[in-house]
Amino acid sequence: MDFPLIKVQKEDYYTVYFTDHFSKPGKVKDEEEFKAVINELVLKRRTEEAKELTQQWINLKKSHFKINYKGKFINLGTKTAIMGIVNVTPDSFSNGNSDYKDVDKIIKKVTYMLDNGADIIDIGGESTRPGAEPVSVEEELDRVIPVIEVVRKELGDRFFISIDTYKSIVAEEALKAGADMVNDISGFSFDNRMADVVAKFDCPVVVNHTRGKPADMQKGDIYYDDVVLDILKFLKKQIEFGISKGIRPDRFIIDPGIGFGKLPEHNVEIIKRLGEFKVLGLPILIGISRKSFLNIILKNLLAKEDIPPNERLFASLGAISYAVLNGAHIVRVHDVKEIAEFLTILDVIRGYKIV
Repeated sequence: MDFPLIKVQKEDYYTVYFTDHFSKPGKVKDEEEFKAVINELVLKRRTEEAKELTQQWINLKKSHFKINYKGKFINLGTKTAIMGIVNVTPDSFSNGNSDYKDVDKIIKKVTYMLDNGADIIDIGGESTRPGAEPVSVEEELDRVIPVIEVVRKELGDRFFISIDTYKSIVAEEALKAGADMVNDISGFSFDNRMADVVAKFDCPVVVNHTRGKPADMQKGDIYYDDVVLDILKFLKKQIEFGISKGIRPDRFIIDPGIGFGKLPEHNVEIIKRLGEFKVLGLPILIGISRKSFLNIILKNLLAKEDIPPNERLFASLGAISYAVLNGAHIVRVHDVKEIAEFLTILDVIRGYKIV
């Protein structure tokens, strides 16, 4: 192991993995047993390992977080936050069209999303679907900056705007134009300067995992030793990199990157084991809405023809519900109204306590 790790097996059962390859994983059921493991590490002068595991234990117990920026905030943990997708592109896998620069239509779309439950509006000017070709910085700026400016001007400052980009120049100009947070599918790995921009503006940032750039992320052999552990290692490394650049620890949001360089079975495993990402002690965002692995599962198990992206709502709901029950705090979606209503009921039931 590159770092010690607590893995949740059941609610009352954990496995502790050590960096020493000769140390067998420990099994603990409660805090007293965990303290005994930590005390033994301290006696063996493995204090850094003890500190890391203690922090992970604390992180696993965290259930509430807050996103804040310029006087706005979103409380996470009781109500699932919704990030509405606005693709300012002609080639989005889900809803790209020739009207992508029609500002009036975009304003109506954003208004509808906000009226029906969106907490964050995620605006992107480059498609990140598998196989998509990159666009220039100039083209991306031309697409997103006018939209951010007019959305902010027309609809006010009561909601969060996220800029969906992996380019630091685009992120910086978007933040100047009125965006509040950065959603970087590469987790700083495509443009190292992105961390400097986030630190400069002291804004929230979504650190995603991806395998390769959109044009080639689904090409070749897609293999992971352990998809969840491999993603955890990447996220931990990139968060540490961001902190070294001056980003405050409470500014990070993590996203395991469903569909970004993963096979359907990887996506399913990530959703099933989403709770394991809690060891990082950060809010978890997940983007499942309309993704192609849902279509593959339905085709294979129900003997169906291809289901177009805009007809994958029910499939999206099935996966989203499991992700939320496993710890997702924010969901990135296309169908805001339907998913907001669904999650309202789910959140009420899972939080309901019999007095």
